[in-house]
Amino acid sequence: MNKFNLKKKEYRIKAYQKRNNFLSHTGQNLIKNKIKFINKNFNRSLFIDDINDFKSKKLNIIDTCKLDNISKNNNNYDGIFSNFNTQIAFANDFDKCLKSIYKKLKNNGLFCFNVLTPNSMKTISKIFIEIDQSIYDGAFNRFGPFHDIPTVIEKLNNNKFEEIVVGTEFIEINYKSLDKLRRDFKEFGISNYFNNIPKFKKDFLIKTYSVFSKIIDKYNYIPVEYEIATFTSWK
Repeated sequence: MNKFNLKKKEYRIKAYQKRNNFLSHTGQNLIKNKIKFINKNFNRSLFIDDINDFKSKKLNIIDTCKLDNISKNNNNYDGIFSNFNTQIAFANDFDKCLKSIYKKLKNNGLFCFNVLTPNSMKTISKIFIEIDQSIYDGAFNRFGPFHDIPTVIEKLNNNKFEEIVVGTEFIEINYKSLDKLRRDFKEFGISNYFNNIPKFKKDFLIKTYSVFSKIIDKYNYIPVEYEIATFTSWK
């Protein structure tokens, strides 16, 4: 069963996401750094969902394809890449995604991708748990999904991927206003895509602005953390 509202995701990304936003740009550079140190040229590569102006001298022909349509793609690839675009798909059916990707790789093909780990957005998640408990008498999933590194490695191993290497990059952005944070989340493509979202209450928005204002008055900012895990794995 799909845990996420994918129509909402597509709409918000088309309406609000900036193609080369800070988070996307950082992820692209992490993938570029991985490619740079690999002693291999990639004749034909596939980027899942969007290439976002990605360029590398080692990549010759570059295709793009949604992960849902990858099985309909007639080509096989020397490298398949994803810059956060498997985040939700992995949460829905990790094994199915990896099997589809594995089938489209040539022998000795590379699968390189970024995901956000559970060390991301910890502070803001705690804040919203407290707000939810105050307004709704319970907490909801508002951020994520996230993927912990040991589970990703296990899944890759179980689906025949080899020579798995992972690096992490930790970023903290400090916000002095809730409005700026909300704008950035839209530009990053971050939203609550879970199906079990609570019904909107005006009191929730009032409480959120009040809590954020008090925290900023006390500490001068609210931190939002992102831990990016960049994986390389081979067929």
